[in-house]
Amino acid sequence: MVEFELSEEQKMLREMVRDFTNTEIKPIARQIDEQERVPRELINKLGELGLLGAVFPTEYGGGGFGELGYCLVQEEIGRGCLATSTFIGAHQSIGSNAIYIGGSEFLKKKYLTPLAEGKLIGAFALTETLAGS
Repeated sequence: MVEFELSEEQKMLREMVRDFTNTEIKPIARQIDEQERVPRELINKLGELGLLGAVFPTEYGGGGFGELGYCLVQEEIGRGCLATSTFIGAHQSIGSNAIYIGGSEFLKKKYLTPLAEGKLIGAFALTETLAGS
């Protein structure tokens, strides 16, 4: 069995996201599901906390929490509202990560920072010959 323990910073991140989820997300989770949209006000708050760019460095507006930190964010938010967690996952992992991994410095500064801050919302489109996506 592998011994594993979160660092103090990771524990603090988990607690902060848990508190945020309990106070800001859980009370409106039903509304989010029924309206099939995450409110812009919540997106702004997530961006201010660095949760929309959890894995991205702070120089690009992200939280700088690393991959494990991102997992902690997703776990805690998903506990309160799976739709919000899915939004964050699509926004960051699909909509923003390609710029982080392969984008030029110009693209990172122009797009990644506002994506991580929640000023832009990431999206991704794909089509396949002879198939639908």
